[in-house]
Order: sequence, then structure tokens, then C-alpha cells
Amino acid sequence: MIKVLKKINYVRKQRLYKEYINSILEVVDFTPIKNEIPKEIKKITFVIPGMPAYSGGHTSILRLGTELSNDGYEVQYVSFTRDDVNEMRRNAEINLSSYKGTFLNSELEDIDTDVVVATSWDSVYFSRKIEGYKMYFVQDYEPYFHLYGECFLMAQKTYELGYHMVSLGAWNKATIERECNVNSQIDTVTFPYEGKEYYDKGRDFDKYPHKNKFNIAVYVKDTGKRAPYITQYMLKKLKEDLLQEGITLNIKYFGETKDFICDGGENLGKLNKSQLLDLYNSSDFGMVASLTNISLVPYEMLATGLPIIEFKEGTFNYFFPEKSALVTSFDYKELRKLFTDAIKNPETLKYLNKTSKEFLSTLSWKNTGKEFVDILNKVK
Repeated sequence: MIKVLKKINYVRKQRLYKEYINSILEVVDFTPIKNEIPKEIKKITFVIPGMPAYSGGHTSILRLGTELSNDGYEVQYVSFTRDDVNEMRRNAEINLSSYKGTFLNSELEDIDTDVVVATSWDSVYFSRKIEGYKMYFVQDYEPYFHLYGECFLMAQKTYELGYHMVSLGAWNKATIERECNVNSQIDTVTFPYEGKEYYDKGRDFDKYPHKNKFNIAVYVKDTGKRAPYITQYMLKKLKEDLLQEGITLNIKYFGETKDFICDGGENLGKLNKSQLLDLYNSSDFGMVASLTNISLVPYEMLATGLPIIEFKEGTFNYFFPEKSALVTSFDYKELRKLFTDAIKNPETLKYLNKTSKEFLSTLSWKNTGKEFVDILNKVK
């Protein structure tokens, strides 16, 4: 029976994947565009892949759109997947209750706008249907989301189509310039963080050397860029070794659906902002694997004063100053020493907390929105 269910699930995934690829192939055009400079920029339309709830990437789009709206631009959102508009509005309110902008239920060809902003590699191909100055808000280097093959190559091609790219942080820009034949402008805006939703209730690091039980909140996603299996293996091994020393490590995974099996700990599933704040404040450490462009999760954790573990193989050090987190390699022995040293040395944790907090205080979506507006003002 289990084999039959696995076969059915495999066939279903293959069918959905084929339908997804075919829908993109129907609109694919690898010919670079000629970007026409608009006479004026008043109306901006973001082309999005739906609006799922609890999505950090979609929340960032809403935050950018809201900042542009606050600056006087008319902001619109349209999904190339033709999702239900009312559902997208509801999910947008979950992601950002104060968002501004209008969700459209229009054919792409009929949309009136001055600027078209693609927000994902697949949205680039659909955005070509809309007339207007073409921009590309790059939140990650998306070819790395796929094994080398058709999706990898189609994603890579989008950076070579002549769109005016705006990278969220410098890592994307550096990677695109290294991996692609760029033939258009690529600017950067600062990866921002809005500190109102996650705050520090205070932590007593001096108690850590005397504790025999630690809680660790671990961001897990079933995607290679989050190293879900390496992370689980290392933490399970750390838990077993610490137990021999009389220390209990309670591992709380979050970020993935509850049917995702996690080793050595509890899968809490996908959490809303209130639940996340409770988790961070009830934890002693956090762990995130940011192997490609960083996510909001490390920012949220650090804002609550939670010491975090990140990977040298990832991009954390590209965004944060040195000594902001416990940064390990994929070598388990290094992780174990890093962790055991940290719980014995409260001053180390206090320093990490101070460094990260000072850096976070310099960031805001208002500042990043202004940087994007400055880029728009230079479009001539």
C-alpha cells in the first residue's frame, strides 16, 4: 500500500511539474528586450507568482510596494498564475497588514503601467506581455533553487534578457555578474529589516553555563538552499553527544509543513508572526542555513536577542558584520566545539548580541524604499 501511495504521489508531482514547465515554455522568449525609457513614472506594477501566506519573499515585495506607494507612486500587483484576487488580498494582509497597493484581476496584455517589475525568474517571461519599462527585483539567485537542467538554465537566462535589475543585497549582483552574460544595468538596494514586530524581552546569558537544558529554534525548508538534511544530521548528533554530558537539547523545527519528517526534534510547522515571536523568546539558540541570499529569519531571531548559528558555506557573512553569530562549517566537530564553548562563555554571547543589534538598528524598509526610488529617478 505504501509503495502504491508513493507511486501515486510521484506521478502527481511529475504531472504538476510538466504542466508548470509547459506553461512557461508557452511564453518563453530568450531574445533580449530593448528597454524603452518612460516619459514619466507614476504607475508601477509588480508581477508576482501568487501571494501565499507566510512567505518572506512575498512580504518583501509588499513592503517595497508599500514604500513606493508612500512615496506617491500608484502600485499594482498582478499574478501571472491567475490566482483568486480575494484570496491574494487576504494572504497579503496576513503577510503585511498595513500593505498598500491594488491587486489586479486583468489579462497581462491589458495592464496600463509605466514600469513593470518582475519578481521571480518565471515571472520575467510572463512580464514581457505587459508594456512598460522592464525592471527585475532580484531577491535571490534562483538558478541555485534547481538541479542543473532546464529550470536552472531558464532561470539563469532571465538575467541576460535586458531587464534593469535591482538586487536585494550585493550577493545577488556579484553572483549574477560572475555566472551570467549581463547586458543591462544592475543596481543594489540594502537588504532591510523592520524591527517593530520582533523585539528583545531580555536574556540572561550569565545563566547559560549553569543550564542543563537548551531550546534551539531551527528554520527548516525542504529545499537545498536551506541545507535541511545536513542541518538535521548535525543537530541530531549534537543532541546525542550533549546528552552524554547531562545536557538536554530540545530541537524545535519550523518553516515547513507538518508532514515534513524532522530528525531528533519536533516539527512545529509554519508559524505566524505571534507564534514566531513566542518561539524565539522561549529559545536559547536559533539556527538557519542561508546558503543563497539571506532570508528574514536570521534578522528576526537576532532582533529578539537570540544567538544564532549560521554556516560559513552560506551568505550570512556577506550581510552581517563579523562576530554577529556563531558561524560554523559543515564539519560537525566544529559545530560541537562552537556550541559548547558558547554556553560556557556568556561574554561571547553578549558580544554577538551587541554587534548584531547595532547593525540591525541601521536598517529599515523606509531606507531601502528610498534607495529604490533614487534608482527610479535615474531612469532617463
